[in-house]
Amino acid sequence: MPTSKPTIVDAQRILSIMDELKEKLTYLSVATPQVLSALQNEEGQAIAEQLGPDLMKQYAEQMRMEELYVVANAAADRDLTGGEENEEAREEGSSLKKNTLELCRKMKNVPNIVTELRNLQERDANRNVMNFLITLKDMQELTLKRLTTTVEEERSRSELLEHYKNREAEASKRKQQLEKDLASLKSACERAQSQRDEILTKLKADLADVKDTKAERMTDLRNKYEKRMKDHEAVFAAKEEELLRKIGALKEANKKAKATNDDEEAQLKQRARRYEMDVDTVIKHYDETLKGMAMEVGEKMEAYKKEQKQRNELDDHFKKVQKERDTILAEDMIADVRLAKRQAELDRKNEASALVQAFWRGILAREQYSALKRAKKKKGGKKKKEEGGGNHHEKMG
Repeated sequence: MPTSKPTIVDAQRILSIMDELKEKLTYLSVATPQVLSALQNEEGQAIAEQLGPDLMKQYAEQMRMEELYVVANAAADRDLTGGEENEEAREEGSSLKKNTLELCRKMKNVPNIVTELRNLQERDANRNVMNFLITLKDMQELTLKRLTTTVEEERSRSELLEHYKNREAEASKRKQQLEKDLASLKSACERAQSQRDEILTKLKADLADVKDTKAERMTDLRNKYEKRMKDHEAVFAAKEEELLRKIGALKEANKKAKATNDDEEAQLKQRARRYEMDVDTVIKHYDETLKGMAMEVGEKMEAYKKEQKQRNELDDHFKKVQKERDTILAEDMIADVRLAKRQAELDRKNEASALVQAFWRGILAREQYSALKRAKKKKGGKKKKEEGGGNHHEKMG
């Protein structure tokens, strides 16, 4: 057995191999069925989207191949003479190795993937792997130190190593005891889990019954409301037909009323032309009436102010009653003024229409007179010409 120290190149090669092994073990420490089931649930949906469908498929394939590898090795251990089963185990091992390398390569491209997947694991799920990684890290540090240590340091460290080996033996015994306790706790947890599974199965059965009952009820409600909709459609069709018939009758009545209203409109237009002649008279009368009413309103307002001063001296109740009475009187006055204004406007229009009609008749009379006058002048000229021609013939004779 060689006792010489390894060279720097050998040490660097060993360190690089250890780095690669640590990296792969770190990725594989989170490649467990527990993490896969968590990724397929709602709590790991965001992380599954970050991994992508290809990596999730590779992840599931890794779990399947690990199970096949375990089964093949177990079968090979049971039958040590079976060559075909050993060959199958070797093939499974080769496929698992390739898939593991591919999985580690893809996981390396996803940032912070180990931290995210570690949150989906239980705290003590991969304690052995983590311990091995720590040991591997210590071995790296030890390899680096051995390149620069002396014989005395190496002897002291060997003694220290013996001390730690003794402590490791004690820790192993304690670990065995803790593993026994953990096994008992696991069996208790499994029993509790089986009870919870039974309760969950019963609840699922109850949920299925509720869903079936709900589906039947929805079918009955759908049939009920479809029947009601058909009844409403039939009633709506009957009402629509009746309303269309009424609309046709109203259109006919509207045509007749329109013809009658056209005649009445023509008569009203003729009457309006006559009323326009009285417009000027109505306007003058309206102005005089409005001035008188304005003076009257001014006088009444002054009287109202005086009465208001007197009313202010009375109690609150009498003030309210008196104010209401004054308001009613003011509204009556405004209504009278409005009525008088409308009547004056009507009289003004009547006078204006009468004036316009008289003016128009005067124009027509002047035109007729002018035409008659021109006709008389033409007749007089013809008679003079005839008389002048007879005298000329007499002179020639």
